[in-house]
Amino acid sequence: MSRADAGAPPVRRHFTEEQQRNRRLSRRFSVIALPAVLLAGIPLCIVASPIIFALVLVGASAWDLVAPLEPSQWAGLGRVAHALPELWNLIRGRPADVPWAALALLLVAPGMIVMLVAWPFVRHLSRVAGAGAILRLIPSREPGPGLAERQLRNVVGEMAVAAGVPVPAVRIIESEAVNVVAIGLTTADATILASEGFLRTLTRDERQAMVGHLIASVGNGDLEIAAVVLSIVETWALLATLLESVVYPEKRALVRDFARASARSVTGKVTPDEARAVVNRLIAGEPPDPMTVAENFQPHNLGGVLVGLFVLIPVLATIGLASIAARQAASLFTVIGFGPWIAAMWRSRRRLADATAVQLSRNPTALAAAVARMAESDVEIVEAWPVYFLFPAWVPISGANAERARGAAEIVGMRLDPEPRLEELARLGGVVDGGRPALTMRERLRRDLGSPSEVAKALGWGVVAVALVALLLAGTAALTTWLLGLLWSLLQALGAGPPPPS
Repeated sequence: MSRADAGAPPVRRHFTEEQQRNRRLSRRFSVIALPAVLLAGIPLCIVASPIIFALVLVGASAWDLVAPLEPSQWAGLGRVAHALPELWNLIRGRPADVPWAALALLLVAPGMIVMLVAWPFVRHLSRVAGAGAILRLIPSREPGPGLAERQLRNVVGEMAVAAGVPVPAVRIIESEAVNVVAIGLTTADATILASEGFLRTLTRDERQAMVGHLIASVGNGDLEIAAVVLSIVETWALLATLLESVVYPEKRALVRDFARASARSVTGKVTPDEARAVVNRLIAGEPPDPMTVAENFQPHNLGGVLVGLFVLIPVLATIGLASIAARQAASLFTVIGFGPWIAAMWRSRRRLADATAVQLSRNPTALAAAVARMAESDVEIVEAWPVYFLFPAWVPISGANAERARGAAEIVGMRLDPEPRLEELARLGGVVDGGRPALTMRERLRRDLGSPSEVAKALGWGVVAVALVALLLAGTAALTTWLLGLLWSLLQALGAGPPPPS
């Protein structure tokens, strides 16, 4: 394609065609929620499976004292206990007898079962918490008597009537950042939050077009989809909490609060405040403080020292190491595995909201101008990072803000970049700065991926990260295998049941 062709007017598409196209994409991507939750539980097995098997082995030995087990039953347990060494022999090309079914059951089933059971409770607590869970994350106030804030109320009402949805509540974020967002769980409890900077920076037409985007998102059912996305993120956060609860007291407290709230939700006794207290901590995904372990363990006598030497240190060296390995594996799974699919689904929803906003406002140029103006402004609202993908514009995730980018921000690619978004709006009739020429494929790839050196650097760090996590997982597996073998030998020495493996 020549540069002259690249500068030709973009091919126009009617907004109804764009709506239909993006709705089809959204339906295809929406089916991944359950697999995302189930497969995210696999890293939990790194911690859970050895503990579960050790308990089964000790229980079987105790039962054997009362009712002796058959040799075939002990042989089955022995095959599981020595599954990883056999797998290692197979990798090294030596003769091996790997119990694949038992290995798969041990390394896959426990974590998937935990996630399958936990996800419905997470979703239910999120619904009980309601939109207030996110409202508490982002401080806001009722609109005042000023002209811009009164106009905002009127615009929200006009767009809601045009879209045929209930009129959302309106609140003001006291921030100079130029941003606006629709939050809630359904169309019935939606709330529009607009910053003071948004009201001051954009013209009335631009504000109306951007509000039209949000109302369109509400009317298209994006709040329900966002609730599913958040429930997946919260379930992943619960996974991390379970892994880290072995070491960190604050994580054990969160697990207890989640279990208590979930039990109360079964009988319908959990209150919205209880649910919000748990959901907000899961959404925030706050990292644990390593100093809490040392601060909470302060031995005052010989007994305390012995507990530290023979209990705390072994736990930290085994289960603690396993929890770190599993947490990093879960993070990589989020980034590399299902994250891109969820991000692609959400980007299609944002494009659908743009097309619907054009239908509501009949002013694609104002929407394009609002997108361009917000792209050049400060749009970051610090408290909103855990739910940043709900905002129509956001800053790129980089090293400068990576510390704040927790929760859903671990899913790369949830935001729509301004340039391709403006190109789409140009096809819907929007004009900004006298028109924007279409980019060639090479320019588009360079814009999206960066320079070759940046791509190579990113790939290099990705390989290093995968290698480090693989090394950590391998070390954890080797240490776990050694401990299970030690337990097996100890039970043999005590005469508790397991015969020497044949």
